[in-house]
Amino acid sequence: MTRRAPHKPLLDAWNLLSRGWKAAVGFVAGLGVILGFVFHPPWAGGSSSRGSSTTTDACPGDVVGSISGVTIDPQPIPLAAYWQLHPGSKPKNASPDRGRTLGRVVRFHFEASNYPQKPLGITWWMLNPRGEPVSAPKLEYTVTPGSCKTTKVTRDFWAELPRRTGKYRVQIELDAGTEQLDLARTNIFTVVS
Repeated sequence: MTRRAPHKPLLDAWNLLSRGWKAAVGFVAGLGVILGFVFHPPWAGGSSSRGSSTTTDACPGDVVGSISGVTIDPQPIPLAAYWQLHPGSKPKNASPDRGRTLGRVVRFHFEASNYPQKPLGITWWMLNPRGEPVSAPKLEYTVTPGSCKTTKVTRDFWAELPRRTGKYRVQIELDAGTEQLDLARTNIFTVVS
């Protein structure tokens, strides 16, 4: 009785695959399907990473969020004048006294990439020249990009001036939930009573 070498079945399988291209294509396709189910099971949302639930995982490239082109108008304007420029920003029951409050218009650009369906918040607050806040942060805008593409937006807002004479600046922050993406500050300006 002759004994067959232990590696002989592997050689037979290789000879069979190497002779017929259809068998080789079938073998590779089958192997790809098996590996696809092992590493990216469709019942787990298409990803084998169990700890990640953010939609940014599906976007190629780096997650980017930035603020640029921050300017502040040199002259203060009453809030009522800003409401005339932006009728949708006026509250329904705004008092005339509130409309006479002085502030400055701050303009900025921001862009974000790879944040589909994730709300991005624009928050601002007034600082003294040392960078200490003199007002509570105010959420001014929320933008939710619809895809992985770069979202570019130009916005402005009216920032109420402090009642005390002094030097101030406005800080703007771009956030994705608790993650700070970027911040920028205006030049220092003077408030005179």
